[in-house]
Amino acid sequence: MPDSAQEADDAALVLVVGQRYPVGQRRCTLTPRLAEATARCRAALVEAARYREVMTYGELSRVIGSMVLPRHMGPLLHMLGHDCAERGEPDLAALVVSASTGEVSTPDSAWARPERQACWDYWGSGA
Repeated sequence: MPDSAQEADDAALVLVVGQRYPVGQRRCTLTPRLAEATARCRAALVEAARYREVMTYGELSRVIGSMVLPRHMGPLLHMLGHDCAERGEPDLAALVVSASTGEVSTPDSAWARPERQACWDYWGSGA
């Protein structure tokens, strides 16, 4: 189990506040508020991955202090995906699912199941 200094380091984003990142067909600026929400999201989902769990959009919204509402999680989860990619990690966004379907809410969800397994394998092994 990582020590608290390592956990704090892991929660810090590698993305840069003020930079623009692709979000679907657009580009979105990483604001300080979005960066904070993304860091909180990352910490919560790493913890979920350690226990081979998923979170619904509503649960994640509550865990991050309602900084982002469930229906508006797209930019947040894209930023999280960019952060994971920069680290060479699996995409933690695969762990966020709809309460009604139990699956991600992207137009193509085929990517999510193998990516979810990769998250569980990566963080469940004490990475």
